[in-house]
Amino acid sequence: MNPLQQHSVNPVPRLTWHGASGTAYEFEHFALGGVTWNAVGGVYIFCRLATDGRWYAVYIGETNDFSVRLANNPPTHERWYDVTRAGATHICAMVVSGNNAAQRRLDIETDLRHRQNPPCNRQ
Repeated sequence: MNPLQQHSVNPVPRLTWHGASGTAYEFEHFALGGVTWNAVGGVYIFCRLATDGRWYAVYIGETNDFSVRLANNPPTHERWYDVTRAGATHICAMVVSGNNAAQRRLDIETDLRHRQNPPCNRQ
């Protein structure tokens, strides 16, 4: 299942992010703004492309409903202004559904945060 409600003719680009466990997670990625999300749960990463050509995580989170958590008109995410000030230009999303989805989302988010150390997740 795709986290977006509308699909374009072009395939959605994918990025692979690694967790502290060494597990590779494949995400779809989109430019910030103008995205209409499905009401499905998953893990998301606000990120930016640096001048060195590498992607950097700015904030990593999980949700049981992308359409509520990532609504952007107006922005509803409580860290929206922090992540945009930190340079986030894109958001990666990976649907996590099925049995024990809430715990799996939390486990994936934690694994990714421990490896990526995103600045806007720091307390």
